[in-house]
Amino acid sequence: DIIENDPTSSIRKAKIGGKDTVRDRVLSDAEIRALKSQLPEARLLKTTESALWIMLSTCCRIGEICKAEWQHLDLEAGTWKIPAENSKNGKPHIIYLSEFSMRQFESLIALKNSEKWIFPNTDNSNHVCEKSMTKQIGDRQLANDRKPMSGRSKYCRTLKLADGKWTPHDLRRTGA
Repeated sequence: DIIENDPTSSIRKAKIGGKDTVRDRVLSDAEIRALKSQLPEARLLKTTESALWIMLSTCCRIGEICKAEWQHLDLEAGTWKIPAENSKNGKPHIIYLSEFSMRQFESLIALKNSEKWIFPNTDNSNHVCEKSMTKQIGDRQLANDRKPMSGRSKYCRTLKLADGKWTPHDLRRTGA
């Protein structure tokens, strides 16, 4: 009698209590080389392309890279600090950057359009949403029988790799 509708009415059995799917996808050396050659034709945002290489080379999570701030990056020392509030385990991390990772971050300096965020959203009011990058990648791996969604990328098969669909988190697993 306190509320009009049952808040659990839209929950379906299929959405709860099911088995967690454990992913173990790791990109092979050949797939990483293929990714390098396919990325230019995928026409991702340059920031997203750099983010992919940073994820692979630092083993960071998509949320950690999306929330990265310029103040946490020290290219002189070759470090990137991930504050506790941005890490999955709630602990701060210091990433020691390889030359390759540093070049990726340096390429982002030329694209810098936010004083705070390395990967800003479109109006620079916050960081880019993790789902935004994930969707860019997913949209470019559609099955041959699927048509691209309206308003999304027309480069819908440019990031397909030999062993199948991959996600940003697979880059972390691959780097590890």
